[in-house]
Amino acid sequence: MKILYIERQHADTFSYYNEIMKAVGNEAQTYQYSNWSPKQKLNLHVRDLATYIRAANFVPEVFLFGFGWTDCSYDYPNVIDGLRESGIPTAVILNKEYAALDKKLDWIKDLNPICAFTVHHDYQEYEKTTGIPFYQLPFAVNPDIFKDYGEEYDCDFGFTGIVRPEQTNNWRQKIEERSREWEDINFSFSAHRRDTLESYARRISRSKIWLSTTGPGDLVGPRYYEVMAAGRTLLMCNRFDRGYEGLFNEDEHCVMFETLEELEDKLRYYLANEDKRVQIIRNAQAHTLKHHTWQERAQRVISGITENLEKKTDE
Repeated sequence: MKILYIERQHADTFSYYNEIMKAVGNEAQTYQYSNWSPKQKLNLHVRDLATYIRAANFVPEVFLFGFGWTDCSYDYPNVIDGLRESGIPTAVILNKEYAALDKKLDWIKDLNPICAFTVHHDYQEYEKTTGIPFYQLPFAVNPDIFKDYGEEYDCDFGFTGIVRPEQTNNWRQKIEERSREWEDINFSFSAHRRDTLESYARRISRSKIWLSTTGPGDLVGPRYYEVMAAGRTLLMCNRFDRGYEGLFNEDEHCVMFETLEELEDKLRYYLANEDKRVQIIRNAQAHTLKHHTWQERAQRVISGITENLEKKTDE
């Protein structure tokens, strides 16, 4: 299959943009078009792609619009002209579903792709709203970066990331405040620290337990998979049960909590019971490497596109 992958950004701070792009490139013949302006909306005309297509001697079977295209805060996604006239089918990956969702779904409906992908658990509702086939595409991990680096532990319990009101139940802020009472636990908390990916991965690997929480829109973000892939760090996260069945199992792949008291009790238990902690870590790493890599997600994308291209051919 020949795919023209159209993305708006290349940056380590948006690692999942790059990871799915690279993974799709390993599964299909792709040519990548990327353009990004942080201050201006990008209006794309298919004619603008002609130079790139000719340079690569590449005639795509499908245009695939990546995560960045709907990373538009509360604005309407960028206008794309000429797609219908091109005769080339499109597919799109929806992103930031918690912001301006109605506008984004209207954009997808107007774009009329053969299919769409989303990390969100409400993908079936999106399909009903737009009439476009939607597939769930959870976040994932690159195991070449997130792994056991063989370094000594320097932290009992750690977290780094954005702290903002949209985070589910303000868990991150509440846990950071509670941690000030833990004189006997080495807790490293850093709000939105921007490491390189490898530096961030090494920090996870050097912590015995790492916190993750569902994000805006109750999303299960990349950090869940990154911690489990580390191979020596226990994932502790708030409990969720809506729409994410089958991703991983409580007390087999991770430790979940519903209250601060439960979190503290389980934190102390697993710090005191190394064998129990390590067993869950081993289960989690094996499960993640088998089911939750970006390469597996790319196979889902290719499968969804192929299925709907075949349907279009049969019409």
